[in-house]
Amino acid sequence: MKYASVSVKFPVELDAEIKRFLDETGIYTNKSEFIKEACRSHLRELNDDTAITALRLEQLLAQAEQSRQSDGDIDAELTALGEKVDADDLEQAVDEAREETATQVYRSDS
Repeated sequence: MKYASVSVKFPVELDAEIKRFLDETGIYTNKSEFIKEACRSHLRELNDDTAITALRLEQLLAQAEQSRQSDGDIDAELTALGEKVDADDLEQAVDEAREETATQVYRSDS
């Protein structure tokens, strides 16, 4: 397996908190292992996020408009993405986006 090197700068307090966690628990052998697992976990969360799924759906639709992909292939991809969307999560994300937009519009009008 090939590895990429990444330099990460933390505030001193966060670095100390991570070190303390590693010392207290022994779950991870070093900060590098901790950071790799944190990144994996965050990616899993993002990939399951309804807003990210909606963004991918939007991108897929934009690509479909410009591509020569068959309708069947597009329908299959849309169906697969649709199965990942939780209706309640989508409704909540839309409500939150509306509230955020309303707040931004209200602030810009003030």
